[in-house]
Amino acid sequence: MEIFNEPAAINEARDPTALHVIVAPSRAGKTQRASNEQTYFATINPNDPPVKVFIAPENVQLPPKRKGGQKKPPITAHLIIGFDTEYQSREPVGPTKAEAAGAQNEILSYQFCTRLISQDQQDETPVQSSGIIIPNEGQRWLLRDFIAAAIGTFIGEHPDNRVPTDIYLVGHFTRADLPMFDEFADEAKSTMSNVRSTFVSIDRAIPMELVDGQGQEIAEFKIRLRDTILLAPSNAKQLADVGKMLGFNKIELAATAAKEREIKSQMKLFRAENWPLFREYAIRDAEICTQYAEQLIRQYDELFGKFAMPLTLTSFGSKLAIAQWEIKGWKPDDVLGREEKKVQSFSKKLGYSVTKTIHPHQELVYYELDFVSEAYHGGRNEQFMYGICDEGIWRDHDLSSAYPTAMTLLCKPIWEKIERDVAIDKIDALDLAYASVDFEFPHSVRFPTLPVRTANGIIFPRKGRACCAAPELALARQLGAKLELRRSVRVPVEQGVGVFTDFINDCISRRKDFKKGTFGNLFWKEVGNSTYGKTAQGLRKKRVYDLRADDMVELPESELTQPFFAAFITSYTRAVLGEVLNRFPDTVQVFSVTTDGFLSNANDAELEHATAGSIFDSFKKAKANLGRDDPPMEVKHTIRQPVGWRTRGSATLKLGDKAGENIVLQKGGIKLDTRDLLPEEENAQIVELFFNRTEGQTLTYESGVGLKEMIRFGADFVMRTVTKKLSMEFDWKRRPIDLIDRSVEFQGKTYTHLSFSSVPLEDFDEFQNVREVWDKWATNPFRILRSVPDLRAFQHFIDTKRKTSESVLRYSSKTDGDLKRAKRDLARAFKHYQAGFDLIHKRMGKIRHNRFCEILNEVGIPCQVSDLDNAKRNTFEPHQFIESDRSVAALNRLKREYFYELDLDLFLARQTPH
Repeated sequence: MEIFNEPAAINEARDPTALHVIVAPSRAGKTQRASNEQTYFATINPNDPPVKVFIAPENVQLPPKRKGGQKKPPITAHLIIGFDTEYQSREPVGPTKAEAAGAQNEILSYQFCTRLISQDQQDETPVQSSGIIIPNEGQRWLLRDFIAAAIGTFIGEHPDNRVPTDIYLVGHFTRADLPMFDEFADEAKSTMSNVRSTFVSIDRAIPMELVDGQGQEIAEFKIRLRDTILLAPSNAKQLADVGKMLGFNKIELAATAAKEREIKSQMKLFRAENWPLFREYAIRDAEICTQYAEQLIRQYDELFGKFAMPLTLTSFGSKLAIAQWEIKGWKPDDVLGREEKKVQSFSKKLGYSVTKTIHPHQELVYYELDFVSEAYHGGRNEQFMYGICDEGIWRDHDLSSAYPTAMTLLCKPIWEKIERDVAIDKIDALDLAYASVDFEFPHSVRFPTLPVRTANGIIFPRKGRACCAAPELALARQLGAKLELRRSVRVPVEQGVGVFTDFINDCISRRKDFKKGTFGNLFWKEVGNSTYGKTAQGLRKKRVYDLRADDMVELPESELTQPFFAAFITSYTRAVLGEVLNRFPDTVQVFSVTTDGFLSNANDAELEHATAGSIFDSFKKAKANLGRDDPPMEVKHTIRQPVGWRTRGSATLKLGDKAGENIVLQKGGIKLDTRDLLPEEENAQIVELFFNRTEGQTLTYESGVGLKEMIRFGADFVMRTVTKKLSMEFDWKRRPIDLIDRSVEFQGKTYTHLSFSSVPLEDFDEFQNVREVWDKWATNPFRILRSVPDLRAFQHFIDTKRKTSESVLRYSSKTDGDLKRAKRDLARAFKHYQAGFDLIHKRMGKIRHNRFCEILNEVGIPCQVSDLDNAKRNTFEPHQFIESDRSVAALNRLKREYFYELDLDLFLARQTPH
């Protein structure tokens, strides 16, 4: 059904007796009250006479009225309105955010698919209607008018069905579609929330009151907004992928991607010339959203007995894991090291005190939170080889289901028996244990395995200080590293009583029941794989835009957040990889490592030896215990020659033989317009960009304007031009060796480029110094590394240039810059248990923030509690102190009178050694 807002083509056919969709223009912040002010016409074809749509009281299933004290009955029916818009995109706006102000696309149509579903009717033919709305030229519909038209159309086609007042409005990437409604920004601020840069309903519904001609209320609809992009598996984020997963495809407009893109750039013309295909194409997206929404609601009902649609797919995993614990009689608080407390607080809104239940960490757990959070690091990502590599057989190996398998090794903690100062040789690889250590690996170790955090991600130097979990400590001992314990914590566990084992097993078992690529198969794969992230949510402070507050706020923790778990899972995965890499003979070239996989030229015999270590054996056994029939390590791609430049920056010079698995391509943050390119074409474009890059080169690309700018500047989802400096140089996480200018033929041209292998850095200081000197050498003037002489010139610059720190100079010019820098560095070290504060906390116990501030103020360094909150979000970097008489005197007094364990050498600035 098509709905036209009185277009000229059908005005003459208007029936003066037509009934109305009784709605009125909405106003942000106010409950919608409807009257008969507007009329909308519906027709199957633009040339047909209009038909009428109308919402009457008898068509609405009102919720039962509750008497005092009665619980709200569970919801057993929903009206799903899948929606989408088609619009003509405008030309990209300029690079500044302000240039997006008021930028609008041209709306061509609104489309919907309305479906009635009930809890007790699953297998029946869906009761639904679809429609497309063409607004007047230059006009936009109000969101509530659109919803009312969708409801009225459904009632007109299915008059024997009563619609419930609980409605899900479902789109795919609502950030693009919702701004096409009039007065959207005001509506969003009053009734919506944002998750991952798109719009949803979290704690409130969009209200819409329907009244009759006399102003009497017929019903109040509660409309909850959902976005299927938050509910789609990670490998099916496009709506076309979601449709394919459900068994029907998006409508294709052309035979080739390039031609389809051309059509989409002129959709207004296409609508005029091919109305039937335009209509079918436009409505299909709304139909996919509706069908996927029903699948998710029924899945949620089956699993949790609640007929509702969740916000995100990851929420399924959290609830399922907790449900598994409750089935066993475990309290979630006991598993997560928390406790239940009831607190009273005064509610300004209610005018009296209310009791609230909170779940703080148990006292012994609380004392160790900051320390264990420091042991949480992300995946291992390093580029070991730069430039053109040898030709041969290079295979990209991945650990199969690395994080879910690691989760199954977590046993139920006995939090009340936390142990401290456990000797390193008493810590086993699978213990729930964490330590701060000073370490030094033998020079023979090609790939040191203890992570050291920097402002540029983690590095793996030969020696230094690390805070990590048991798996990496055990591996370091196995590799012959010297370890000096500074502090350790271990939580005893109930051996053999897995925390997540049943949950992961359940996901795997259910996944096997469905054919590969179907909704059920991909759903259970995603639930199992994504739940790890919930254990780490909020551990690394991340600020996100909050629509309601119109400000940046910290991402909150999830109901599964537990640093003890997250730190173990990631440490174990890095340890499995680290053991494999270090068991390769020196003749094996390892190109790179990325989170749970690596690219190397190892043959089968070498790989078999590399996977015979004790830690990999534990991984293999854990996989076997899950009943998985896939190998613990699998080949994702096979190529004949790679080229690399930095972490997550690599491409393929010579493809492998197996189509679909013959390219390795990681763009390292480079954004190009590759929408119409085949994988081979995209790879070639990146390779040629690397070989042909020039000093100071920039790239200009298009990026969608951010949600914050859309709300603040009243913009649609328009594209913005962005210009960035091309970054395809080495990232200095390792030291170059075996320098050579190597040549290769690619796409009919011969290229010669600097190439090298690498060895571990000596320590954190070497990384810091090289990065600082590189930033100066490479930008003044702009330089790149294309040949051996280029790298030799940089090495000479390092040897002859004394270290200067622009960051220090920047602070020196400020009032009290020396004391502000001292406060900053001490606060960061304090919050991250570095520079001796791990030992200080060990001796003194938990030091309250206000007490630490008092101590700094007493020695002459002004400090407030808010400074410590800010310090948690930033990494402590040694040797950044501004040395003045008073700052050094304050530091010495702090060590002498309060914290004798303080490592002053890590604060004081020093010159680069020759």
